[in-house]
Amino acid sequence: MNEIKVQWHSGFVTAVGLELYENRKHLVYEKEYNLNTKLLEIDLL
Repeated sequence: MNEIKVQWHSGFVTAVGLELYENRKHLVYEKEYNLNTKLLEIDLL
């Protein structure tokens, strides 16, 4: 079976931004911060 990697990162970041919209003045978003050489990454910091 061929495994398909879904790129859901941009949708997730947008959803979090909408959810936290009222606090946007107090937040700084760092998008897709790589933790290692590519296997581990977090979506929002």
